[in-house]
Amino acid sequence: MLRSWLSVMLVLSAVVMVPSCGHDQQLVSIDLQPKLGFVFEGLGAQGQFTALGTYIHPPETKDITNQVVWKLDIANFGDLTQTGQITYTRADGCGSGDVIATHYDDPNNLGHGQTLTASAPVKGVNEGTDTCKP
Repeated sequence: MLRSWLSVMLVLSAVVMVPSCGHDQQLVSIDLQPKLGFVFEGLGAQGQFTALGTYIHPPETKDITNQVVWKLDIANFGDLTQTGQITYTRADGCGSGDVIATHYDDPNNLGHGQTLTASAPVKGVNEGTDTCKP
């Protein structure tokens, strides 16, 4: 009886001491929400983007909105904060482009490490109509 008890304890000790996979959690992709972006209907209209990071080791999805660099790829369209909030600044309902979120492994050395990006569209409600023709 004592021998089987010792065998069980030995097996349990071995299981408890097994090391983890030894990897740090790693970001593998970014998604922006809302994925389909925003259509702005008037001057001052606002939208809030959220950046979601997908990780491995262990698998998990986290809000990384405050860990990405936000950029708007169209001039004279709106103001975009570094927390993902966009305010439409046109009165004509025109313009379209993308909001881009970029995550840098090392924000102090942008050329070092992995860089991941995601984008979502934004446009004015009149984009594509006669109102917006040059």
